[in-house]
Amino acid sequence: MSRKPVHLEMVGGKGPRQRVWEAIRRHLLTTSPFTTADLSRAAKVEMGIVTEYVKCLRAAGYIASEGAEARTGKSVRYSAIRDNGAEAPRLRRDGTPVTAGLRQEQMWRVLRMLKGTDINYRELAANASTTALPVDPTAANSYLQDLHGAKYLQRTAEGKGRGRGGIPARYRLVSDTGPKPPMVTRVNGIFDPNLGQLIWIEPINEETAIYG
Repeated sequence: MSRKPVHLEMVGGKGPRQRVWEAIRRHLLTTSPFTTADLSRAAKVEMGIVTEYVKCLRAAGYIASEGAEARTGKSVRYSAIRDNGAEAPRLRRDGTPVTAGLRQEQMWRVLRMLKGTDINYRELAANASTTALPVDPTAANSYLQDLHGAKYLQRTAEGKGRGRGGIPARYRLVSDTGPKPPMVTRVNGIFDPNLGQLIWIEPINEETAIYG
């Protein structure tokens, strides 16, 4: 007999897709069908976002529609048929996975595993790369510099020279805030040059960083 999934929820700031996914998983536990209106009410997410994400999940095979009701013109009812765990699947409209941010996840995982050990960008790229998602050394170098600027990393050795003959700077993780990677993203904000300060930043969550 297959075991029903334990209903876990992500902590921290949740985007609308995450809230929709958690509502779907509650139906997965009870095997009860649902409509987009049910999800909108349960997740407190506007219908347009729910409808768009349902299309993504259906294309990827996470949910299936009950065709008889669809043909009679009633509200389409769906059943959850595949679980992804607590984290909402990152999907495009055609059901293919969104890979934005995954390379940063791989690099952050390596930095946490090697906490207390110095590393340079070449080593980070080599250790974080997989066959499916190779990490470019240039991207690794930028990520290390960004994390250093944000005080996640300490620079333990300055770089010397450039190119293949140069010696790259080395870094060490000093602020481990958890398993999810600090994400480098472009945000809307107001910088006041008179004060030399960033006055306001548009609120952002993980989904904003992933999907832009």
